[in-house]
Amino acid sequence: MPCPISPLVLAALAVTSSPAPEITWRNIGPGGGGWIQSICASPHARDGVFVGCDVGGFYRSDDGGGSYAIHNTGLTDYWVECIVPHPKDPKILYIGCESGVYRSDDGGHRWQWLRNGFPEPHAHRWSAPIGALAIDPAAPGTLYAGIGRPRLFKEGAGTVYKTTDAGATWSRANHPGSLPPDALISDILVDPRDGKRLHLACQHGVFQSDDAGVTWHPTVHGLPHPHARHLARCQAQPDTLYLTIRSEPGEKPWQGGVYRSDDNGRTWQPRLHQGLWQVIGKPGAADPLTANYDRIVAHPSNPDIAYVGGSGWVNATVFKTTDGGKSWTDVVRQRENPNIDMGWIKMWGPSVKCLAMSPLDPDLLYFGTSGHVFKTTDGGARWQQAYSRTFPDGRFTGTGLEVTCLHAIAVHPRDPNRLYLGYYDIGLLISRDRGKTFSRHVEGIAPRELQNSCLAIAFDPDDAEHLWAAFGQWHENEGVVAESRDGGSTWTMIGKSDTGLPKARHRPLLVDAPSPKSARRLFTVAERHGIFTTDDSGRSWQPRNTGLPNTDIRALVQDPGDSQHLICALGDNKAGPGALCASGDAGHSWRAINPALPTADIKAMVIAPSRPTRLYIAAREKFLGGKTYPGGVFRSDDRGATWQRVLDDNFSDGLAVDPRDPDVAFVGRTDHPYHDNSTGEGIWMTRDAGASWQPINGTSLTCLKVNTITLDPHDPSRILLGTGGNGAFIAEPSP
Repeated sequence: MPCPISPLVLAALAVTSSPAPEITWRNIGPGGGGWIQSICASPHARDGVFVGCDVGGFYRSDDGGGSYAIHNTGLTDYWVECIVPHPKDPKILYIGCESGVYRSDDGGHRWQWLRNGFPEPHAHRWSAPIGALAIDPAAPGTLYAGIGRPRLFKEGAGTVYKTTDAGATWSRANHPGSLPPDALISDILVDPRDGKRLHLACQHGVFQSDDAGVTWHPTVHGLPHPHARHLARCQAQPDTLYLTIRSEPGEKPWQGGVYRSDDNGRTWQPRLHQGLWQVIGKPGAADPLTANYDRIVAHPSNPDIAYVGGSGWVNATVFKTTDGGKSWTDVVRQRENPNIDMGWIKMWGPSVKCLAMSPLDPDLLYFGTSGHVFKTTDGGARWQQAYSRTFPDGRFTGTGLEVTCLHAIAVHPRDPNRLYLGYYDIGLLISRDRGKTFSRHVEGIAPRELQNSCLAIAFDPDDAEHLWAAFGQWHENEGVVAESRDGGSTWTMIGKSDTGLPKARHRPLLVDAPSPKSARRLFTVAERHGIFTTDDSGRSWQPRNTGLPNTDIRALVQDPGDSQHLICALGDNKAGPGALCASGDAGHSWRAINPALPTADIKAMVIAPSRPTRLYIAAREKFLGGKTYPGGVFRSDDRGATWQRVLDDNFSDGLAVDPRDPDVAFVGRTDHPYHDNSTGEGIWMTRDAGASWQPINGTSLTCLKVNTITLDPHDPSRILLGTGGNGAFIAEPSP
């Protein structure tokens, strides 16, 4: 069990000149669960493997994926698109992110942002997203970086940057016009025999340069169309190249698959007709319903052995060739004669998002999906999961590869060891040992799409095994309210469209118990539809929006001493700021407390339990009607009638107030997820009602995008965090 933050430590924070306590955050979670988009096997240690994710940053394993450590110090964003190790020095690594190129001189533990020569960092966009990164094996101080966002098919700029001093300075390598101006560069190869000869892949074809990237010419002879994705080379026979090209969803005939060149890219021959699955989705169908092949690797000494990953839902597997691509064999089998351990994530298949072969052992390969990492040590005969640890009774635990985002965290009212975690994409997980192991509980939620996210959790105040939760799709405004009478093990859907709730996501959930034996009154906010309530424990629901200026409700709180008294915060009306309204009759009618708040994009609101006249709001900066409405934290001491800004921040999200002291509050300082310096600033604390704030991130909070903060009701000194990338954390302060 984690050590609590002692009262003495908390008291020390009241002295604003005192440093914040050194808090140790214990990362907990199930392992995996997020988009694994880059993976690299070390050329220096057989069991070394590096992983990059879209929201979680950089992960290192020294035991072949048995355990991982997260190393994000120095990163200004957590989207790791590509990983390039130094060919001679095991301490030096390079990664390409949406914010640019980073270098590590200590094996990936700390990172330096290499921006000299790139465009100036921008506050409102990605100024130099890296789509491909390559190092010259003969002259490792020379690297090439191609601009674009390959996964999203966006922001190509027709630009390749080059450094000859190991990243200290960069300059544009190619002449303007030498590549199409919107070329989105998804891969770059350097010829090991001649560092001036390069190949790159983009949506306009394969291009070759013979002058270190200054000029380029297309090499597309034999290709049915130019949309190239990734390249692979046999190191022992460098003239042999493999290439994947994209087939556009819904278009006939299918024109994807693998092509091979035996003349260093001058001409290409198809290698797709025997064994590769060719599936075309219907027009308008989701992109993954068309079979595409993206990531490919080639054996370093045998040019006839290669592996390619199926990136769609309809070809979610790895294919292998031993005859130069003339025929391919599916080497990942889930159903008949299975040869893969899926781990705890069985909700979706192994669509290949990244693929790596060990330079030291060509039979050792890894691939990542939108949730898993898998490993083979025998050339694909068998695959084992390498992202978590599972137990015979069905429980599972993470091994350091935490790539999840959270909506909500709750602690069981009677059992401090039982945690309820509401995740994006994987629904509800419950831990009965305070985060050491987990089990997934979505039984009763249907259709399957509604199991995607658990958005809110609320307990019956008289029966802690009786609880409610909101489930839904985080990327679609659709959800339900469900009830459990067995502590969350199984669920019954009660809040649906046929019981009076609109088709929408629902959060928060508030539970009121008028008397111990009466039916429970619940309140929820249906996104964009306003406030709804039920007086029969959720069997029927009615809207409660009379008097509200609009139904864009951003937050709803209940007075802890008067369950009839509710306060809601509304978003902007597209012309002016948000508003605050109150109800004294359990939502039957509302009146405006403050029709024009000092902020517009409200993310969270809390009421101080020990002083209900005090409210805090966390908000995101927003430009609206020709005016910028500030973000940060705002405080009211008169139930919302007047407000003062107590923290200047462009994006605050997640709030908590100590139930014993209204002056003690916590806020998550995240950031806008679309610009060069966007990791956020983690969790901050005030002991004086916002007059001063201190970060309490310590050195162990690896993700600073904090959006969920929960204080343990059994001991409010214990803090639980949900992040937007590395899952959940529990505070364990040093003595």
